[in-house]
Amino acid sequence: MSKAGQTRGRGRPRKFDERAVRQTIMETFWRKGYAATSLDDLSKATGLVRPSLYAAFGNKEAMFLRAMDDFVIRVQGDLARQIPRDATPEEALRATYMAMLAIYRDEPLEQARGCLVFSTAVAAAPLHPEIRSRLMQRVTQTDAQFRRLLDHLAPDATEDTRQAAAELAAATLHSLGLRVRAGTDPADLSRFAQHAARSISLLLQH
Repeated sequence: MSKAGQTRGRGRPRKFDERAVRQTIMETFWRKGYAATSLDDLSKATGLVRPSLYAAFGNKEAMFLRAMDDFVIRVQGDLARQIPRDATPEEALRATYMAMLAIYRDEPLEQARGCLVFSTAVAAAPLHPEIRSRLMQRVTQTDAQFRRLLDHLAPDATEDTRQAAAELAAATLHSLGLRVRAGTDPADLSRFAQHAARSISLLLQH
């Protein structure tokens, strides 16, 4: 990345494009993971010296937590554009999974990065309580988001069935991130996603 739009005037503090810097921080953590990303890596990627990074974004853990939030915002924006409003449960789940696979594989670059939250935060969680807490929050929120989707698309299914289906849908999403990170063939990933969407939709019919 370039110097993130930074300029320096005589006697004035360094200025930069905060949105561009946050994007670069997110991309760096996403590519390397939490432990393998050093402050020097972030400084080099953003073009900001370490004191400027600290002043603007806090320490490394704070930057990672914000990167997790920025990733979720990006994902939610992409999904809102991908899921048809009048979809069946199978169509909605399939669209969700295919949209997430495109993000996880960083298409069109085809870099198998997986999920920033569930592929990189998991490794850091045992030693960092704040990251573990944010990760658990995201697990709960993902379950709830699928539950709201299925409440809307399959209102005739029982409450217990919709809850079980939502949890399976979320577990499938987590598995896709892991499989991408592990280097699973794209055709196998697509087949897995479509079979899962079909199986979960059949569960809702009983």
